[in-house]
Amino acid sequence: MKYENIKEGIFIERPNRFIAYVEIDGNPEKVHVKNTGRCKELLRKGVRVYLEKSSNPERKTAYDLVGVEKNGLMVNMDSAAPNKAAGEWLASGGLFPDVEVLRPECTYGNSRFDFYLETKENKMWLEVKGVTLEAEGVAMFPDAPSLRALKHVEELITARENGYEAGILFVVQMEGIRYFTPNRQAQPAFAQALERAEAAGVGLYAYGCHVTRDSMQISYEIPVILNPDKEQDGLETIAAPLLKWYDENRRVLPWREDPAPYRVWISEIMLQQTRVEAVKPYFQRFMESLPDIAALADVPEDRLLKLWEGLGYYNRARNLKKAAGVIMAEYAGVMPAETEELLKLPGIGSYTAGAVASIAYGEPVPAVDGNVLRVISRYRMDDRDMLNTKVRKSVEDDLQAVIPQDRPGDFNQALMELGATVCIPNGMPKCGECPWKDSCKAHIQSKETEFPKKAPKKIRTVEKKTILIIQDAVRTAIRKRPDKGLLAGMYEFPSAEGHLSREEVLALLKEKGMHPLRISRLPDSRHVFSHKEWEMIGYCIRVDELEPVGGVKEGLLFVEPARTEKEYPIPSAYAAYTDYLQIRIGNGKYEADNVDNQ
Repeated sequence: MKYENIKEGIFIERPNRFIAYVEIDGNPEKVHVKNTGRCKELLRKGVRVYLEKSSNPERKTAYDLVGVEKNGLMVNMDSAAPNKAAGEWLASGGLFPDVEVLRPECTYGNSRFDFYLETKENKMWLEVKGVTLEAEGVAMFPDAPSLRALKHVEELITARENGYEAGILFVVQMEGIRYFTPNRQAQPAFAQALERAEAAGVGLYAYGCHVTRDSMQISYEIPVILNPDKEQDGLETIAAPLLKWYDENRRVLPWREDPAPYRVWISEIMLQQTRVEAVKPYFQRFMESLPDIAALADVPEDRLLKLWEGLGYYNRARNLKKAAGVIMAEYAGVMPAETEELLKLPGIGSYTAGAVASIAYGEPVPAVDGNVLRVISRYRMDDRDMLNTKVRKSVEDDLQAVIPQDRPGDFNQALMELGATVCIPNGMPKCGECPWKDSCKAHIQSKETEFPKKAPKKIRTVEKKTILIIQDAVRTAIRKRPDKGLLAGMYEFPSAEGHLSREEVLALLKEKGMHPLRISRLPDSRHVFSHKEWEMIGYCIRVDELEPVGGVKEGLLFVEPARTEKEYPIPSAYAAYTDYLQIRIGNGKYEADNVDNQ
């Protein structure tokens, strides 16, 4: 809704509910107040107010007071504005996108409700209440006892009992609201009536407005909390500001732009323990090579691992193939939508199941990963061990209770995005950019870096290894690792336990029937896994000939470096030695190929 002719003024006084005196262009003027409520926290001497000039020259007052500034915030206080804004919003599909009938001011029983609506399936009575009372980001209604408002609630309960849909729309005439709650101090009976209404199935909706000096439009949903004193941690307030922040700050990511179930699934598996920027090129190549579940189910393992080369945690890739096989066999090639069915698939836990179900299928289920656990821990100053399975389940249950039914996927992605870009794990979080900076307990108490609480890290075992780059004039020796255990099924260079001397290496090769021509020391290398470290030294050994040609000897394959680069997946743990051989692995290979092809 929009005003035609707005004038600024300075508030002087309000002798009664209907009139006020305002300084306009240096002169005091008597004006009409378009809100008969108390409004004492708004109309204070000296505040800037906004007035609409009447088009009726016969009126005793030339202006209507319709807006006021409160601590730099624009507040609309026109009591007629909520119905006008709601009418425009409802007609455009707000609240109910399939509305077919919208009638204002209709009588039901002994009450006259603001709107009657019909959709394809329902008939509904809707009452609108304008809200101007705010304290510390909390909107409240009423600002004074209202028997009429109480009567409306009781009539809506009756309508609900008689088979109609019924609802109350609280239009908060300002921005920046964390949640709405009934004003128990002003009218306990109204708060109790709202509790009865909710129990009876009456919808309770609260929406904030974008307010300017000459307009007001409904713009964002606000959580409704009937009894804040019973809320232990305030999670009920997080959704609205989080989604608003996400809409303004979300990163453009390939799997977000096309959130098909298969794409969401692959991206979420890749993103486990891996940075977004590292995942992007892998995801793109994976989709080009294996565009659907059928292709994934049929791909040879070596080809799959080659696509995964450099991402690490290679069991993730194997489980993808296993799960694809199950989907083809038991779900006709269609990824299931239900969380319970997703959890039956290999490699899919509660987080991945929640992500796929919510993002791809719109199911209102949480997706709790490390980012989410960290964010929630700081928000609540929760000192529990977030790695504990029971604690994780508790957080999932808490988020299940507050996840928005209409935007579950966005809610989950917003939580992850907040943890990845603002509430970061290492160093000081960027609290100034956080939508919850005014309600996060850890931030308020300057204890952000103290959460989440972490159990002492387990000491990694250290293994010493000697890597052998064995070459003849053309080929290099590689071997396949066992099918189970660390780096299962990947390819590696032959090695020996411990750090061997030059003489020990030469003796070892002679025992195996090889004839070293020369040996040189390679750079030392170190690779850290989650549970162990490899401290590696390396040797390059030139031999007269590697036999048999194209065959296997003592588990060794003898292949040209170009074939190794193309066909055999080698983990990044050996990057120092693949670099020596000019064998490009992972992203390095594809980046180089792109340059070569330009």
